[in-house]
Amino acid sequence: MSGLYIHIPYCKQRCIYCDFYSSATREDKKTYIECLIKEFEQRKSELTQKIETIYFGGGTPSILTKDELSFLLTNILKQSELFNLSEITLEANPENLTFDYLEFLKKNTPINRLSIGIQSFNNQDLKILGRKHSAEEAIKAVKASQELGLDNISIDLMFNLPNMTKEKWLKNLQTAINLNIQHISAYSLTVEEGTMLHTLIDKQKLTLPTEKQQIEQFDLTIEFLTKNGFEHYETSNYASLKVNDEWLMVNGWRSKHNSSYWNNTPYLGLGASAHSFDGEERSWNISDLKEYISRIKNNQPLSEKETLTEKDKYNEYILVGTRIKEGLNPDYIKTNFPLSYSTYFQKQAQVLLNDGFLINEKPNDNYKLTPKGLHLANIIALKLFID
Repeated sequence: MSGLYIHIPYCKQRCIYCDFYSSATREDKKTYIECLIKEFEQRKSELTQKIETIYFGGGTPSILTKDELSFLLTNILKQSELFNLSEITLEANPENLTFDYLEFLKKNTPINRLSIGIQSFNNQDLKILGRKHSAEEAIKAVKASQELGLDNISIDLMFNLPNMTKEKWLKNLQTAINLNIQHISAYSLTVEEGTMLHTLIDKQKLTLPTEKQQIEQFDLTIEFLTKNGFEHYETSNYASLKVNDEWLMVNGWRSKHNSSYWNNTPYLGLGASAHSFDGEERSWNISDLKEYISRIKNNQPLSEKETLTEKDKYNEYILVGTRIKEGLNPDYIKTNFPLSYSTYFQKQAQVLLNDGFLINEKPNDNYKLTPKGLHLANIIALKLFID
């Protein structure tokens, strides 16, 4: 088991686009943290490998006080034989990253990577999205982190925002580059049913860019960031290939934890709504904070499971392979799946190759999406799926 995910579901308020499980009330925070520790104790027997990465996601993990975060980390990490850590990531919002809090993270915790939810360096965008910070606070948080020696920083940015133009998006990207950060996750705003964003668009109170504009912004992201020394290693993720102006040979500042998801590596997820994978089964905890706490306290089952079939595993391999830089390896398919799957894949891949959506890269023979194919990644994955 190489990854440990810890879900912190608390937020000051829900952003208009968010459909992740979170809670605006923090009444049960202390109890919830105790339950996270208890869940880890209950489930540590599931571990088959040492944990190499920890990821605090949410919600807003940086909403935890210094004492709360220390208590949680101390109790999770006390059994040192279970860990061989190389990366511990804390998701954070800029408004929580005061100099005092950052100094605490650097001096008093083993956290060595920050993932800062900036979303935009434009105050008008931030207001529309319902974010609590300003562009100035975001820049200040990044610079304060760097000043204290937190030198593995990822930021989230979003394009395809209401009224966004190529010029506006380029300004966001240029600001990020000027900050000399190590990683950028650049997401297209998606409209999920049940969110405030969906309601506002449905009522025509907000208008998103056209499909053509969305494609232009996506292409601009790839072109600009790769020109500025970033590796486009997953659909929405870009890792710097430089350290102190020196070029790195491999992988750069890729997220080790998230890469383990894409490489089919087992992981354990703790907390309400958290998911886990052991190589054969996927499980997911109940998405209800109070019910999660109740079940942990009473030693009741808190998750559902599904065993992956060969078809499930193949389709997941296809889905991930159409998103990551390494692409799809036909020898892997031939070795790990029935011959009929390999035959089907080769047939479908050849059609996509002829149509200019895939390229066959030598010498490893991997199939990768072309720039044309990147715009239709989900459709291409569906064409390669086994029904």
